[in-house]
Amino acid sequence: MIKELINETLKPSGKWSIKRLSAFTSFWIAVFYALLPLLKPFKVHEFVFVGLLTYSATAIGLTVWSKKIKTPHSTAQDN
Repeated sequence: MIKELINETLKPSGKWSIKRLSAFTSFWIAVFYALLPLLKPFKVHEFVFVGLLTYSATAIGLTVWSKKIKTPHSTAQDN
């Protein structure tokens, strides 16, 4: 079940999607970075955390945007 989820999410056409993989990785690095002070005294810099989350959101947004442009869509207003 987990393997199917990873394959459907990160390998949309059978090949690894670099954008999706980097977004997934940067998100989990940001989560780990934010939780690191629980394990060891460490100062979390906000710009690093926000930067990782921004990169993750941008990569996902670009993936969705490129899919939206490639596929024609019809709405009720078009008819």
